[in-house]
Amino acid sequence: MTERLNLVTGSCGFCGSHLVKLLIDKGEKVIATDLEGAFKSERNKKVFNNIGLDFNHKNVEFIPSDLLKKETLKPLFDKPITHLFHTASLYDYSASLEKLMKINVDGFTNLGELAIKANLTQFIHWSTCGVFGKPHPACEKEKCNIPFTEESSSPKNTPFDQESPTNTNIVNEYSFTKWKQEQIAWKYYRENKLPLTVIRPAPIYGEGSDYGHGGIILTINKGYLPVVPLDAKNYITTSVNVIDLIRFADFISRKPEAIGEDFIVVDDSIISYYDFLKYIALLLGRRMYPIPGINLKLLRPFAIEAAKIWRYLEINLGLPRVRVFEVQSATYIGSSYWLSNKKSKDWGFVYRYPDVREGLRDTISWFRKIGWL
Repeated sequence: MTERLNLVTGSCGFCGSHLVKLLIDKGEKVIATDLEGAFKSERNKKVFNNIGLDFNHKNVEFIPSDLLKKETLKPLFDKPITHLFHTASLYDYSASLEKLMKINVDGFTNLGELAIKANLTQFIHWSTCGVFGKPHPACEKEKCNIPFTEESSSPKNTPFDQESPTNTNIVNEYSFTKWKQEQIAWKYYRENKLPLTVIRPAPIYGEGSDYGHGGIILTINKGYLPVVPLDAKNYITTSVNVIDLIRFADFISRKPEAIGEDFIVVDDSIISYYDFLKYIALLLGRRMYPIPGINLKLLRPFAIEAAKIWRYLEINLGLPRVRVFEVQSATYIGSSYWLSNKKSKDWGFVYRYPDVREGLRDTISWFRKIGWL
């Protein structure tokens, strides 16, 4: 029997670092790869130390690579890789479409062209729930807050030349490039027999990330978000703790029958944006005042323009970057996201953090320990 050898791309990133640690803890051998600068980053080294990740462990070999330089990827496949976890992507709501396409699509193609020639047992691909597009909120058209499932329109079940899901629309450039990326992955599965499994996480939070939900925590803590519209009670937000996401990736990598399958990974919480933000403020000891009379759908275009102005001032006047005040993140305002985790649970997976509130408590405690709060 071939000894299992795992390749983790983006191994210095949020998900990748936690995944490397989990695999080490299970006694697995890991080839970890990322940009050399990410490996040497003092910020990242501090995170590694505080999540218990040791890149000097005997079962880990770090090999630097760049998705945009195919020649740096080739040495990875000189190793007898059995399982490839592709966590690496550019996740930046301030990045241009051109830059996102270059890394998330062209870079993925470079990796994929090598992966289809390797004798892999399984290729586990990190996608995003954003590929489902913007859902119809309550009382719009015929459907009212129907959760997305794996049967919903996605890159897996639509024609290759289709550039968005049927009956919904992609909300920002990042999600569009993840749609294109996943389309290519499924093409490799169909035409080149890539042993593909796709996971589509909800917004990820947890120890080590100061972006996304982590950025919201830091923004509220700094007092930059002292108010919340009451209308936010009418919109659902979703989440998954990074520990559950990487546990699921490991779980599904041990099931050969998962090849050709896609999975939404999300906790059980059905919580409004209002309650989500107020709960974070409560944990941080920050007051957050409700504002009546503001419709989030009407606020959305103004928020997008305000984010553009802030970005201009960041670049030209050196204002501090506030990573929740970004154009692409503003596009989510007025959207209600509900995702089903039924398939992941039907396959036997048990979430450690089924309630986002419990996960937020642990996350904020870790933020305090590391000195981020």
